[in-house]
Amino acid sequence: MAQIITSQLPALVSPPPSGNAYEWLASNPKKAAPTSPSLYRLDGKVTTRAEVEKIAGQVASFVRDTLGLTDGDRIAIVSPNTTMFQPTFLGLLRAGITAVPLNPIYSPDELVHPLADSDISAALVHPVSLPAVQAAWERAGRKTKTRNGAPAIWIVNDTDKIEAAKSGERDIRTVLDKEHPIVKISDPADREAVIVYSSGTSGKPKGVQLTHGNLVAGTDTIIKSDPSDINDAAVAIGVLPMFHIFGLNLLLMTAFLTAMPVVVVPRFDIEIFCAAIQRFRVTMGLVVPPMLLLLSRSPVVDKYDLSSFRSAICGAAPLSAELGDEVEKRLPNLRVTQGYGLSETAPVLTITPSKDYRKVRGSCGTTAAGVEIRLVDEEHGDVGHQQGKEGRRGEVWARGPIIMKGYLNNREATDDCITPDGWFKTGDIAICRDGYFYIVDRKKELIKYKGFQVPPAELEALLLTHPRVFDTAVIGVHSKEQATELPRAYCVPRDFVPSKADKAQIEAFQKEVEAWVAERVANHKRLRGGVIAIDQVPKSASGKILRRLLRDEANREQS
Repeated sequence: MAQIITSQLPALVSPPPSGNAYEWLASNPKKAAPTSPSLYRLDGKVTTRAEVEKIAGQVASFVRDTLGLTDGDRIAIVSPNTTMFQPTFLGLLRAGITAVPLNPIYSPDELVHPLADSDISAALVHPVSLPAVQAAWERAGRKTKTRNGAPAIWIVNDTDKIEAAKSGERDIRTVLDKEHPIVKISDPADREAVIVYSSGTSGKPKGVQLTHGNLVAGTDTIIKSDPSDINDAAVAIGVLPMFHIFGLNLLLMTAFLTAMPVVVVPRFDIEIFCAAIQRFRVTMGLVVPPMLLLLSRSPVVDKYDLSSFRSAICGAAPLSAELGDEVEKRLPNLRVTQGYGLSETAPVLTITPSKDYRKVRGSCGTTAAGVEIRLVDEEHGDVGHQQGKEGRRGEVWARGPIIMKGYLNNREATDDCITPDGWFKTGDIAICRDGYFYIVDRKKELIKYKGFQVPPAELEALLLTHPRVFDTAVIGVHSKEQATELPRAYCVPRDFVPSKADKAQIEAFQKEVEAWVAERVANHKRLRGGVIAIDQVPKSASGKILRRLLRDEANREQS
């Protein structure tokens, strides 16, 4: 019998009668004035709520009338964070067109697959991404014109001066002159709204199909789970990528619904980040562990007044209790908390309000509103809520209105991860104590040393407490001689750059760290695969460690 861990939070709202998520997002429950700020550009320019709604309506008209697109068509947004991203995305929702946000730093090779896989009809592209999109467009089999003869690629930007690209592409703002009525969508529970591509830690990225119903449920889940930090009295810093599900949910949708203004930051730079918090008196931010690492350790932080910054919600990768403590010690006004979810869950499954986090440091929270969770062993049996002091490990299975429709063009992968009765298998391993979840590792990334399981995240959290380790990643490397995997750590030193150091300095560091870990872990968790000093840990835009790249490098060394 399934042992289901349910939420104690209020039930989720129902989708709007039309089924269009935009109708609910624009309902303005906080009764924000039309002139209230929705978005701040870094130079101080304000986009008001009325302007966001106007642009969204104009974008809806543009894609329907100018581009001639209709229900079922898909448009890519390839852009860093700008003040045009939110109204553009909302306009696509309003028009009933599927938005496909893509990573703006993708190379042409990386863009070909999602452009072809999602059968893109048109693209709205920031100038910095235009060369890559142009190079990938033809290879992906995309047409240069839409069905009514309009150009398929357009510029989206928020600069004051509107210019066409040297290759001729026009800025969409040159044709935004009228609004289209809100499109009424039938079958709201199943109508595709967004396709977000997984980070591709293994194999080609998969297109995650999220419906209008998923977006409504996912947004309401956030609001009901942490209302004290996300509201019209807060000011958010929008540095997390808006193309990523975490940023998309909170910065594009939740912020708009709750009338929470967002300071839009195109990319993370510790100096720009701190300066923006000081200038705009930012109160909360969405962060990932690498950002917190710099907040806790960079000398830049001491130059700025960050006293307004009271809440940091961490996601995308596990946050150790030690790193959270380190940040709060340096910034006493700040309370760190973390949530957990995936693109496939739109996105949040668990979260802890920041006021409660210190009681359960290291936890990713309790079951979010509208969500059900089970912890399941390898034989698909429930491990229970809590057995023993530490709890028993199990894979997180989740169910609720936040679960994706499926993987685009990949029935096999969809059926493999969603059971007939609606349980989504996350692939993440967790324990549950007193209703709070702790993610201990990724199922496919557990290291198997002679029958013992070694969680990389556990070793990484330990290594980050070493006084000379700035950042780290742990993988398993296969040993033919021992016929097993051996734990190996890749470490970024605090006090020197490996690519510029001599061999003796590197070897001394590696031996020191390896011996230090051996004194603190069980025998099977020792770093028998060695310690490798590197300049930088490879990570995705959302902060996930790309262990696949390190495994590929290790395999090349052994071949």
